[in-house]
Amino acid sequence: MALTGKRLSTLIVACSMVVIALSCTTAPKPVVEPQPPVETLEVTPPIKPDKGPEPAVFDPSAVPEEVKSATFVDVRTLIESLNMIIRRQDYEAWRANLTDDYIRYYSDPLILAKYSEYPIIKRKGIKLQTLKDYFINVVYPSRQNDKVDDIEFVGENLVKAITVSPKGDRNILYMLEKHGDAWKIGIGRQ
Repeated sequence: MALTGKRLSTLIVACSMVVIALSCTTAPKPVVEPQPPVETLEVTPPIKPDKGPEPAVFDPSAVPEEVKSATFVDVRTLIESLNMIIRRQDYEAWRANLTDDYIRYYSDPLILAKYSEYPIIKRKGIKLQTLKDYFINVVYPSRQNDKVDDIEFVGENLVKAITVSPKGDRNILYMLEKHGDAWKIGIGRQ
């Protein structure tokens, strides 16, 4: 098979294109950065967000006797003051001795509805709708003559005011929370 001029020039053009194409697709070799030896690499564990120190578990037996005695005097004084406030039916003075949590809890319509179902309240046909209703119809009749016989520390700023019945039963009068220098009636949270 003889190559004619036209075929020869087509073959030369095709070969040239192949050579050009091959020379264009050759990429330069990437430069490899030196790597440290594998044994020197450190694996760092993922960083966990700092939640602060774990809260210490409160140990009531660790409360010094002087602190317990001083707190008992403060609580007894508060209960005597509350008794007078309740006897006078002084709602505003009573309310000033409550924590915000207590106010929110006993202002809740569902809680008030629950207390409205107590037999003594229901018998009188009373529907508690406000914290003041609760004070007049629940607190006033039951809390005028409370007496503190003991306290139990639940937390550094949380105590149970205890009364002891003639049968020897220890009943909680109030959960008291310390706010600044004052004890307030709370619902038992710190």
